[in-house]
Amino acid sequence: MTITPALIAEAQSVALFNRAKAVTTGGVTAAGRFNPVLGRPYYFERGDGCRLWDIDGNEYIDFSSSNGASMLGFNHPAINEAAQKAIELGTITTQETEYHIELAERLTRILPGAERVRFSNTGTEATMAAVRIARAHTGREKILKFDGHFHGMHDYVLFNAHTPERVYEHFVPSFPDSAGIPKALKDLVVTIPFNDAEALEDAIDVYGHEIAAVILEPISYNLGTIPANREWLRLLRRLTEDAGIVLIFDEVLAGFRTALGGSAEYFGVTPDLSTWAKALAAGWPLAAITGSAEVMSSLNPVGGAVVSGTYTGHLAAVLASLAALDVMSAPGFYTDLNAKGEKFYAGVQDLFAKHGVPGHIRGIGARFGLYFGINDEVTDYRQARKFDADLNNWFLSQTAPNGLHFHDFGTKAAPMHYGITAAHTDEDLAEALARLDNVFAAIS
Repeated sequence: MTITPALIAEAQSVALFNRAKAVTTGGVTAAGRFNPVLGRPYYFERGDGCRLWDIDGNEYIDFSSSNGASMLGFNHPAINEAAQKAIELGTITTQETEYHIELAERLTRILPGAERVRFSNTGTEATMAAVRIARAHTGREKILKFDGHFHGMHDYVLFNAHTPERVYEHFVPSFPDSAGIPKALKDLVVTIPFNDAEALEDAIDVYGHEIAAVILEPISYNLGTIPANREWLRLLRRLTEDAGIVLIFDEVLAGFRTALGGSAEYFGVTPDLSTWAKALAAGWPLAAITGSAEVMSSLNPVGGAVVSGTYTGHLAAVLASLAALDVMSAPGFYTDLNAKGEKFYAGVQDLFAKHGVPGHIRGIGARFGLYFGINDEVTDYRQARKFDADLNNWFLSQTAPNGLHFHDFGTKAAPMHYGITAAHTDEDLAEALARLDNVFAAIS
C-alpha cells in the first residue's frame, strides 16, 4: 500500500493561533498543547475511533490518544451514553450518589491492594493526595522518587523529571522542573536512579527513618517506555515494608495499559497506595487514590489528611468510568489489545531496520516510546536522555503530512510516550505502518 504525503492545509489553524496569542499566554490554554514541531497547537474539530480531523479538514490516525486518556478511542458509544445519563440526572456535583459507591466497589474488586478509594479530578491532585496521606500516616516528611519520573504539577514532586546532564550518582541533587517552586522544598525530596538496587539500598539506609513515601511509575511511559526490573521492584517492596515507608505506585499514565489490575497485576507486586487517572474514565476528568484500609484511614473524615473538592468525583466522569470498566473487563479485551500492540511494535521495529534508521521502539501494552539514536535497551533516565532529539523531531515533522498524529512536548530531555487504543483495528494499524514507511524513508 503506497501512501503519498501531502502538505497539510493549515490556513484556519494559523488564523486561530493568531487569535489565541492575543488572549492567552503563548497562544495556548495549557502549555503541553503547544507543538514545537508545528510551531502551534493542533486544532481538532472532531474525533471518532482512532482518527482525528482538524479544522482545516486534515484527517489523522491518532497515536497520542489525549496523552493516554482516550484509551478506548474517541466517540465511544458506551462512554457517550454514560455522559448523557449524567446530564439527564441533572449534572449533579458535590454530592454522593449510588454510582460513586458502585465505582468504588468495582475498583476494590479489580485493583490489587485497593481496600479503600478516594476520588479526585486529575493525576496531579491524586499524587498530591497520596503524598499527603503517606505523610499523615507515617509522621515523616521526605519522599523518595526516581530520576526522570513525572508525578504531576504540584510543588512537592516537580523535581528531576528532567535532570540536567550529570555524571551517574546514587543521590541526584534536586533540580526543580519549573520556576516558582520554593527552594525549601528540595530538602524534602530524595532522588535516585531508577532500577539501581545499590542506590536504593543506600537511600533507605541513609534516609529511611525520614522517608514517608517512595513514589514511582512502575512502567515509566514518561521516559518512553521503561519498566521496573521485577527483582528490583520486589526489593523495593521489601525495603519499604521493613522501614515502615508507604509505597506509592503512580498509575496515572501506566494504569490499565497492560492489564485490568494495573501494574500490581502485571508485576505481581502490591503497593500501599496507587494513583489513577487518564484511562480510568476514558477521557473524562476523574482520578482516584486507592490503597490499604490502614493507610487510607489517615484521610478525613476519619483521619486528619484533608482531600476533597467541589468537582471531585463528578457524576459524568463516575458514570463514564463505570462504562469504561465494563468495556475493559470484557473477556479478551487485553488479549486483543496486547496482541495488536505487539504486532504493531514489531512492524515499527522492522521499519527502523529496513531504512537503516538508528534506534528502536519499546512498547508494553497499549503505549510505546521511540528511542531514536539508541539501539540498546534503556533502563533508566540517564540512558533515555541520550536519544537523538533532532532525529526525533525530524520524524515528528514528517508524521502530520502523512496523516499521523504524534504529539510531542519538545522537551528534548527524553522520548515522548505514544499509544494505540482499543479502537485501532488491524486495518488501521496496517495503514499506519504503510504511512510510517514513508516517514522512515524521508528521515533515512
